[in-house]
Amino acid sequence: MSNAQLILIDKRNQPLKEYLVAVAASDGLNIRGVEIMASPAKGERSLLNANVVIPPLEAFDFDVKKIADSLLEQLMVGEEAVPVQTFIEKCSEEEAVRTALTKSLPKLRKKIEALLKEFCQSDVIGLIQERRNDALYKLKQHDSELKGKKVVCIDIEATNVSTHPEADIIQISACDLEGNELFNQLINPGYDIPENEKHNITTEMVEGQPLLAEAWDDIHAVLKEADVVLAYSTESDYMYLEKSAEKKLLPFELDYNHWLDVAELSKDLHGALRWHSEKMYWFYKTPKLTMAYEKVLGKEFPGDAHDALADARATAELFNAMLEKGRKSQVQQKKVVKAKEVITNNPFAAAFANAKRK
Repeated sequence: MSNAQLILIDKRNQPLKEYLVAVAASDGLNIRGVEIMASPAKGERSLLNANVVIPPLEAFDFDVKKIADSLLEQLMVGEEAVPVQTFIEKCSEEEAVRTALTKSLPKLRKKIEALLKEFCQSDVIGLIQERRNDALYKLKQHDSELKGKKVVCIDIEATNVSTHPEADIIQISACDLEGNELFNQLINPGYDIPENEKHNITTEMVEGQPLLAEAWDDIHAVLKEADVVLAYSTESDYMYLEKSAEKKLLPFELDYNHWLDVAELSKDLHGALRWHSEKMYWFYKTPKLTMAYEKVLGKEFPGDAHDALADARATAELFNAMLEKGRKSQVQQKKVVKAKEVITNNPFAAAFANAKRK
């Protein structure tokens, strides 16, 4: 008979920080000072220790039992992730010891669930869930409002970022919501294209291709006739078009009010919540198109992430999948409650109150 048991060691000496909960919610967290020890008997030296890694809480809908299941499947022994049963086998070759450790597992699990409840009961989780519900409600509205509308999904590759005064469009592509190509045009900027990690387009590829002024009328007409122009980061794509038209004296009759940003919707639906320690406010990170696509659709991003047509089609597919999530959700419009004035000298608490009002 053995007195061996699994013990949760928690050496944290301070309350759980809200910004750590936010990280755990989206990315998971390796908690310093928390580990599992396999003890042969009370007061004796441990057989083996494992670090505890909390998996992304939101991936399990903040369900403590499901999170605990995942945590126990990924105990870190050195650099190796092992399930708890393998951890037990590594502790000893004696069957009596292994049996005793296995019997102590339910008690360990209760301790782990209590730890996880600290995270899942944090106010941060409420902020995240409200944001997700609001995003689903918006998507449900878009799903209804876009029926019968002509939607064009656009993407642009350029020689530099949209805010750079010398940036020129070198590829502009568009498709409809079903992914059917509407146009896919390489543009010759009239000079050698500088190397750029943002795209894979070379000077040789645009040789013989039209200047923007030569292709503009057809492109502008498709966008102008659309009821809604869809893009992943509409601000940059719109800026490319507006600045190019201004620089090259081209007609420009596009209305930004008819543009819809899939990046903003992705941020609300899946963006990670973070605390800006210098400016003292909460914010949600905008995921890259590839990350948003893979998270929502559960499959690898198709094709080249630096090709305008591939990105436009992926944006359309992502948006359709997000619309479906909104359509299937049971969320209702939030009732507007008059906010109470909160007086506090704690900027962190004030930021929480402000985030809740929003």
